[in-house]
Amino acid sequence: MLRPVTMTRALIVGPRERMEGVIETLYGLKILHIVDHREGTEGLDIGKPLGRASDASEILVKLRSIAAILQIDEKAAGAEGEAGELREKILALELNISEEDAAKKKTQGLLADLQRRIEEIRPFALLPLSLADYRGYESLEVLVGRVPREIAGLESVTREHEAFLAQDVLAVFVAKASASAMREHLAQRGFAALTVPEGDGSPAPILTELLGEKDRWETRLAEVEQRLVTLRERYAGFLVAARVRLEVEVEKAEAPLRFAVTEHSFVVEGWVPSEKFEAIRADLANVPGIFVDDLEIDEHEADPPILLRNVKPFRPFEMLVKLFSIPNYREIDPTFSVALVFPVFFGLMIGDVGYGIAWFLFGLFLWKKAKDPGAWRDLVTTITWGGFFASLFGIFVFAEAFGIPFHTPPEEVGHAGARGLSWSIVLGFDIPFHARIEKLHDVPAFITLSIVASFLHLGIGYVIGFFNEVRHNVKHAVGKVSWLMILLGLFVVILVRTARWPGLGQEIWEGPMAWFPRGDPLGVLPDSLMVIPTVGFVAENAIPGLAIYLLIVGIVLLIATEGGLHVMEVFGLMANMISYARLAAVGVAKAAMALAFNIIALDTAVLPGLSEGNYVLVAIGLFVAFLFHMIVFLLGAISAYIQAIRLNYVEYFLKFFKGAGTEFRPFGDRTKTEV
Repeated sequence: MLRPVTMTRALIVGPRERMEGVIETLYGLKILHIVDHREGTEGLDIGKPLGRASDASEILVKLRSIAAILQIDEKAAGAEGEAGELREKILALELNISEEDAAKKKTQGLLADLQRRIEEIRPFALLPLSLADYRGYESLEVLVGRVPREIAGLESVTREHEAFLAQDVLAVFVAKASASAMREHLAQRGFAALTVPEGDGSPAPILTELLGEKDRWETRLAEVEQRLVTLRERYAGFLVAARVRLEVEVEKAEAPLRFAVTEHSFVVEGWVPSEKFEAIRADLANVPGIFVDDLEIDEHEADPPILLRNVKPFRPFEMLVKLFSIPNYREIDPTFSVALVFPVFFGLMIGDVGYGIAWFLFGLFLWKKAKDPGAWRDLVTTITWGGFFASLFGIFVFAEAFGIPFHTPPEEVGHAGARGLSWSIVLGFDIPFHARIEKLHDVPAFITLSIVASFLHLGIGYVIGFFNEVRHNVKHAVGKVSWLMILLGLFVVILVRTARWPGLGQEIWEGPMAWFPRGDPLGVLPDSLMVIPTVGFVAENAIPGLAIYLLIVGIVLLIATEGGLHVMEVFGLMANMISYARLAAVGVAKAAMALAFNIIALDTAVLPGLSEGNYVLVAIGLFVAFLFHMIVFLLGAISAYIQAIRLNYVEYFLKFFKGAGTEFRPFGDRTKTEV
């Protein structure tokens, strides 16, 4: 689970006349990730496609063209019929569909031309003039166009004009000497010139004729499209099944392009999961003349493909890891940590049992709808787990639902309306769960919790980084230890500062962090070394000397292992820890939105309606509240999801994750691309 599946480099050698049988066997096994041979490598050439490749590719191209014309949806179907039968059916179908498609395109072209002519003639049909009236003058110029409103003041330009206006179309006949001034006058008032269509007749009859012709061609187009629909309904299953079969045939036929060949033999190299290597050896033993062996590889230079193996509950979170990068073969797969941390961060930011249950139920609904495995189903699963943890935090930490606390916060006791409301008051009994953190009143405690999350999360990252490096580069592994020391020192300094006042920081410092040494247990060092006043703290808020020493030793060790420039990254680590305060920021922002919407809906409509017995007003208020909470429901979850991903990608992964692996794609495994 912590590392990708162990791979074995397989070598398959055999006579060329047995190549097709080997291809069929490998395709059926679906366990060999073929490494493409490059021409000239080790003096071997690239193989040539099998004889049937050209014919199958040609039919496949025709079939895809037919499927595109008929707009066939992808569906799983079983291929039937021999290759010869497929060719004959597809060629006959292509001839029939091509004729219909040509007729459709020709009709669409005619309709587009008719529509253009109709749009050109339509404005002129409004005016009581023939097309011949707009041209042929020696002393007059005709200005025709659309106007936003009636244009007055044409007489101020020249009295030598005549104007015709119908709806938004204006035609002005003006002496050529005054045409320029008239054109400028019209343009300043929104006049948009129109081109006079060719022809001499009256525009109205021409428009009627064009509209009639358009109706006839639209009827003909509908008939053609209906015939294509009939063809799609009749042949959709056959075409999908044929496409699947032909793609398989083409893939098999073109497989030799990935092999190395000599005049009489062929060589295939690839990767096989180590536990399945004997299976491929046993199956190929049935093909005469085939030799199968495993190659010794240099672990530091080899780049095997990656096949992740996680327990079932963690598998949906592989999608989030692959979205960043595929782990490489020599590092720990971080999916397990993402699966544990991501829903916790999501739930911490939502932190409301109402929204949490809503997202959990909505996620289950979407999960049942998304029947096919893939990225969408995985995404829904991650949201569902996030909703589950949001419910837990909403019950045991924040004790609230839909922005209303289980118990009125002490700071709000005595307030009338929504601010003093609680579910215990609404339901009429005391809910046994009390808030450990009041989001809008215990913001420092929420931020402290976020800093604790940063320490644990980043600490896991450095531990993983240590185990990634220790087998390959001890120096870099020690560098990860130095970062752990710096992280612990920074965390203790921050935590001790928060522990100066009663609250969550003090509880953590005196509880879970009580193991951290606060003084010199041997009594060897003087007290002055146990309190560091030079960093701005006093004896009442003493920083354990060990925290400062961890920082100093960690920085020295960092310089020794990673170089002096990496000291600047200590400030980056501090920024990373502070960045986790976004957990509190999103949680507080969501709670503030929910409270504001509750005040608007409850104080304005629901509570006054109940006191006045106006249940129509109550219903309106509840409907408005529902709309408001839908906004919080969606925006809160989107923000929480994005920020939870960001904390993993930017703050966490960059501490240890190199990625850039190649996904394991065995020959014959036809996976559907997920978007």
